Amino acid sequence: MTLYVTAGFLWLPVSRTSPTVKLHFFSDGAKFQEMDIRLNTEQPEYYAAMDVHRYIGRTIDVRGGLPDDRVAKLFFRDEFPDTDDPFRPRIHFSSPAGWINDPNGLVFADGVWHLYHQWNPFGTEWGNMHWGHAVSRDLITWKHHGLALEPDVFGTVFSGCCWQDCRNDAGFGKNALLFFYTAAGGCSHWSANAGNPFAQRLAVSVDNGKTLQKKKTILTHIKGENRDPKVFYHQESKAYIMILFLDEYDFAVFRSRDLIHWEESQRFSVPEMRECPDLFELPVVNEQNQKKWVFWSADGYYLVGRFDGFRFAPESDVLPAYDTDLPYAAQTYAGVSDRIISVAWLRTENDRGNFRGMMSVPSELSLVRQEGICRMRFRPVTEVWKRFTKSEEYSAESGSLVIHAAGEPLLMKTSWKPCNIKEVSAGGKTLNIRSNSNEILFIMDHGITEYWADDGLRYGAVEVDEKALSGQISLGTGICKAEVYRFHK
Repeated sequence: MTLYVTAGFLWLPVSRTSPTVKLHFFSDGAKFQEMDIRLNTEQPEYYAAMDVHRYIGRTIDVRGGLPDDRVAKLFFRDEFPDTDDPFRPRIHFSSPAGWINDPNGLVFADGVWHLYHQWNPFGTEWGNMHWGHAVSRDLITWKHHGLALEPDVFGTVFSGCCWQDCRNDAGFGKNALLFFYTAAGGCSHWSANAGNPFAQRLAVSVDNGKTLQKKKTILTHIKGENRDPKVFYHQESKAYIMILFLDEYDFAVFRSRDLIHWEESQRFSVPEMRECPDLFELPVVNEQNQKKWVFWSADGYYLVGRFDGFRFAPESDVLPAYDTDLPYAAQTYAGVSDRIISVAWLRTENDRGNFRGMMSVPSELSLVRQEGICRMRFRPVTEVWKRFTKSEEYSAESGSLVIHAAGEPLLMKTSWKPCNIKEVSAGGKTLNIRSNSNEILFIMDHGITEYWADDGLRYGAVEVDEKALSGQISLGTGICKAEVYRFHK
């Protein structure tokens, strides 16, 4: 059926229990979108939206598993559907609507923190992988910029990274932002019918990340679902480095002088590690002038070792970074010279609103050597403290405390008596943190609690009820003191 585009967004009525239909969209005979969506034109739970600004004043054809009388009920609006939700997290990034997963394209450029991310704009479950985009000036509050990359004949848009080409080595202009991403060939009928496999492609922005133009394939298919490129510059060997997941437990290292042509320098396998690799150098904070390289994978497992620009040589066993299962697919920021900042996807399950999933509060990473082993230390970025003001201080006489959340995010510095288990209850969820540390830092937001213990050597995130901050927070037996800091705009 043909629709005349009168405004910038095609509103799509969605119900989580409706059967999935596959729709294909064409303009002037050329396909521009394919989606799987749980459409319900009679009793929608919420509205998703497809950006069609470039087709205003033109017609589009909608084909697939939806009768024409139901297609005719779709409509256009100038505005994006309402994204207000009283229990949307305030300081944890979430998409305006739909599902998100991996953070992508993290870069600090021209005074702006960019956060691109895996995004299904059309439902609260995985699929239809696009890139969304948000920006921040403080790493804490984010402004949505909407769609950044959408699927095409090469495949849906899987994870990747960004690098600002300050020297114009790639030839797209000084300070152009280069986006390396996986085109997931075969994950849509469109790409499967064209016979396109997984490959690594390049997009470029010359307007500070506002619009991304797809350019070319830079690495053709190597093996399996090879994906998730992460690029950085290695000063000592004077080359750009790409770390790539290949398949199963296999990874590869590539080198380039111009960010376009890449040569493989290493291939290795780590049985415990999969997906979303990263490689970065961290200071060992309790050893003067010592640094070590860290090889990282999606589930927070990491290896500590050496890297000479060609090969990574591990010096440790595989180590776990997280206390809990919620954080996943973390990526570090490019464009930052004085610290390593990591953001993880938090795999929350609540989708009672029109969105699902959120990002962690950004953490600064370092290493601490304990008993001969270098271990990862997490601390929330220093910018966090600028958004919270100390409000109350509690001392426990009976070994327990109750704190009123008052509906806004909280930061709590807690002190405990020497004991192994620290118990915190919020929103129907009890956290039993096994730590010998007497001090634990908590950040609580709608639907989520993050904590840092043992001077940052223990970090975890736990999903809580979305209304937890409307009630009380109980700090169980063993608590001595709590300093409460409240969020301010």
